[in-house]
Amino acid sequence: IRETIGLDVWEELVNSPIGVVARLAGRESIWSGRIVHYLLCRQLRVHKKEIWCLVVDEAIRFSLLEFGEITGLNTCPLPTESFEPDQYKEFWEELKVPLGMGPKLDELREALAFCPLWSFEKRKWLGLLLLQAMGVYCLHHNSRIPFESAIRVFDDEAMGSYPWGRTAYKVLIDSIKTLAPEGGSYTISGMTVALLIWAYESVACVGESFGRVVNNEDVPLLRWGGKRTRASFDNLLAAEIKEHGEVRMVLKDSIEEMFPKWPGEPDDPQLVSLITNIHAGRFVKGFWKVQGNAQGKGNEKKKKMKGGVSSEAEPPTKKQKK
Repeated sequence: IRETIGLDVWEELVNSPIGVVARLAGRESIWSGRIVHYLLCRQLRVHKKEIWCLVVDEAIRFSLLEFGEITGLNTCPLPTESFEPDQYKEFWEELKVPLGMGPKLDELREALAFCPLWSFEKRKWLGLLLLQAMGVYCLHHNSRIPFESAIRVFDDEAMGSYPWGRTAYKVLIDSIKTLAPEGGSYTISGMTVALLIWAYESVACVGESFGRVVNNEDVPLLRWGGKRTRASFDNLLAAEIKEHGEVRMVLKDSIEEMFPKWPGEPDDPQLVSLITNIHAGRFVKGFWKVQGNAQGKGNEKKKKMKGGVSSEAEPPTKKQKK
């Protein structure tokens, strides 16, 4: 893509509001599905648009807050005003995309064949759409980019103010909420690499043993690479967590900031109690119970939250504020 649309456009994409995707494409990394699978198979039952996973006897959170910290993308609320630029209809017709719908990756790939003859502006539009399809949403090649985000490419101000992090996170978390990791294989839509970086950032021993810091980037998504190791994942976690108990989560100054708002989201008082206790520096033991195999191997372990919070709070664990 970089070579086809031109280096002049690619430099513009790197410096765009979703430029982290372009920068990520130029970085070598090692994917570890085993680490992500380990966490997804150890989820607490929560009803809000986030996940909590058990690492031995510690719970770690993946919410919009963590996703925003990891990617550096805008996670503000979605805009409510209508937006429909004049240029979009003509460009959609050239891409052979139905009006009122976002393009598919397949349709964008077809445009790569003749885009070198286009103006800088049109190549930039195509490049931004490709970054959305391949990096922000990571959808199936026959799935469409959300229309409201696709049409932002025609206006620099609209691109800059749009909450790319919120929409990208929604695609990812909705995909996680509907999958069944007990099967032999499954597919997750969205920016899945954020889950791996979350593991590196949240569990110190995972980052030290399986991750690899490749530079001093402020954005964690660009800071980490993986590494190949023969270390036993289960044994390492059990030993390190029990000895050091060091996990991290994003903490905000006010408790209100700890709860991202989503339209139509159900109440979850047990989760609110858990977050409130952690924010106050208390970690409540016995808040959850584990069902199934005590060893927690793969799909043999299921968890659910108890119907209350223990009144006996343990001393604070090593939670670190980011």
